[in-house]
Amino acid sequence: MSNKLSLEEHAAQIRQELNVPRQSDVFKAAVEAGYLAAAADGNVDDSERQTLARAVELLSEGFVLEWETEALLEECKAHSTKDGAEARAQKVGAALKELDQAEAGLLVAAFVARATNGVEKSEAEMLKMIGKAAGLNADKVKGVVKRATGLEPS
Repeated sequence: MSNKLSLEEHAAQIRQELNVPRQSDVFKAAVEAGYLAAAADGNVDDSERQTLARAVELLSEGFVLEWETEALLEECKAHSTKDGAEARAQKVGAALKELDQAEAGLLVAAFVARATNGVEKSEAEMLKMIGKAAGLNADKVKGVVKRATGLEPS
């Protein structure tokens, strides 16, 4: 674990990359992508939800308040329940593509997924699906996920 950055250190690096136009739209899509990845194993338990909220708060650095984080996660859950995870993955990926921020959004999503006990196979598959919908190839998605998990700190 010593070669991996702490959540706080990693969040600081990722925040720098999120200094983009329409930041709030990118952030919202990225958080939903992170939620979808965390839910890919079929469940987001209380511990994962708390970790998701913490990761969102670290990344937003005051941009999103705690109660707003909960509301945002509830909204993600409602969308996923209503439309299905795959349909939401397509919509989120398309939104990131339209915002021209596929990599930044996926980086946030992978960071959020990583925060909940690492990126598992089902989560990685969801991130690939979102990345593909956002116009990224598999190698590009893999590189973004590696950066988010701290294997390649920049």
